[in-house]
Amino acid sequence: MVLKSVSTGLYWEVKARIIHSSEEKRFDGETEIFSHINFREINDIKKQKGLYENAFEYNIISIGHNNKPNPDDFLVFHVTVAIRTIYKIIDIYDDYLLLDTENGNTGLLHKRYVSKNAQIGDYVRHSEHRFHDLVDEFGNFVYRNS
Repeated sequence: MVLKSVSTGLYWEVKARIIHSSEEKRFDGETEIFSHINFREINDIKKQKGLYENAFEYNIISIGHNNKPNPDDFLVFHVTVAIRTIYKIIDIYDDYLLLDTENGNTGLLHKRYVSKNAQIGDYVRHSEHRFHDLVDEFGNFVYRNS
């Protein structure tokens, strides 16, 4: 899962959700880290900071930068879906491709869904088979042997 900052547009990958109590809401497919802290203290902190009931803590790592989220920033789950359009690859990180998704907005796509031969300046197009096509700006397939 990927989180995106509402204010800065930076991205972080979720490694695990931090669980403080067996009473917390759980989600299928999440990796969890258990923390030993008083659950009442967490609820008090959330109330003091005006956090939502469904605000959760995550162990995250930055994608394409070395910044930490701002303490007052909202991080929201981010999904880039390249349906019926093509997106230009504008940067390549360790595990992700940074895409130009229109009007200066960006998106991320995990490398495992695109040819390992993708390069900056290439385009990707959604495919029904969960593997995105590597194409040129006109939608023609790009094939590279190396």
